[in-house]
Amino acid sequence: MDINDQPLNALSDSSGQAREVLVSNLGALIRQERQKRGLTLVQACERARISPAFLSLVERGKATPSLGSLAGIAEALELPVSTFVQIGLNADAVTRAGQRARFSIGDSALRYERLSTVFPGQQIDAVMIHVPPGYRAETISHTGEEWIYVVSGELQQSIDKTTVVLGPGDTCHFRGDSPHSYANRGKDLATLIWVGTVPVFRNGDQPQGIHP
Repeated sequence: MDINDQPLNALSDSSGQAREVLVSNLGALIRQERQKRGLTLVQACERARISPAFLSLVERGKATPSLGSLAGIAEALELPVSTFVQIGLNADAVTRAGQRARFSIGDSALRYERLSTVFPGQQIDAVMIHVPPGYRAETISHTGEEWIYVVSGELQQSIDKTTVVLGPGDTCHFRGDSPHSYANRGKDLATLIWVGTVPVFRNGDQPQGIHP
């Protein structure tokens, strides 16, 4: 069986509980797609703007990328993120508070809720991210823009060599090509809304057939 035919390691849940939507052999799939394109680890990392050490860990199944890092890897391989994750798409483009199923990527402690839909000409994607205490995201950079709004808790946002602490109601808007990461140094869960031009749920201007 080809690796692309391997089943998703996913549990559907309409009750709002976290569900895993990552292919069970993510690292092997990334390595296969990278080698298929004749890219070395370093070349792929230059395109994805992540460190070779981190991608090596991902390919060996020793680390789980965040949704942002996975989007960068997918872009470097000229693949849609839906190659690696499948998340339900509301036909009416409306999401309701308390009714969105949370999802995670592999064993990552982050929990996401999809807020945006897909349509021709779409320019942005949006997710709600629940960041547990003690979590720190890997440093990434990419083309485009990011905007975040802190709903609750406290978030430490680093951009280039500057770090700011954001609380409920605070926002941050920055260029994606500036190396950036975030962390929750507090004792409580931090929840934020992320909006950006990184193509997380889309592939160019064409709607994708994303199924639960």
